[in-house]
Amino acid sequence: MKKLVFAIIALAASLTASAQVYLGGSLGFQRDFNKNTTDFVILPEIGYNFNDTWAVGGTIGYMHKYENHYKTNVGEISPYARWTFFRSDNNLVSLFVDGGVGVGFGSTKYRDFDSESLCIWNIGFKPGIAVHPSKNFTILAHVGFIGYEGADDNAKAAGFTEKFGINATSLNLNLGFYYNF
Repeated sequence: MKKLVFAIIALAASLTASAQVYLGGSLGFQRDFNKNTTDFVILPEIGYNFNDTWAVGGTIGYMHKYENHYKTNVGEISPYARWTFFRSDNNLVSLFVDGGVGVGFGSTKYRDFDSESLCIWNIGFKPGIAVHPSKNFTILAHVGFIGYEGADDNAKAAGFTEKFGINATSLNLNLGFYYNF
């Protein structure tokens, strides 16, 4: 029994010796005056680097959407595993892919009618690029989404769609930052 406990402690120590915790997130705001739409997103994020190649993390976020007299508020959780497949020699730039799942629950309200609950979900990959101007600070961008996004009937009525494939438009760009401890 003592050998098992010692082996678990040694394994945990070896993982944390090269590991690094990061904390950060992203914000988004978009207003279209012609279509009378507003989108606001806040996505705090925490993660754990096991080494230079692999990390795990997740976002717990909030989204507000106003479109065609629908007011929608959604809370979302999205865990992921990150694979960094390229690093420049000076460690200034890295390319990565986040693979994960996400689920969001919320409500939508049309004009003055009662709120309806809604659910959205996704599974897929988000490629990205990170710039490391210092050891403790990282600026990154997710560009696109490859996978499946789903929505129940109430979410579809509020403007969410069900889709599968590659979405690499400029509208699917997410900028953020991290502080590496």
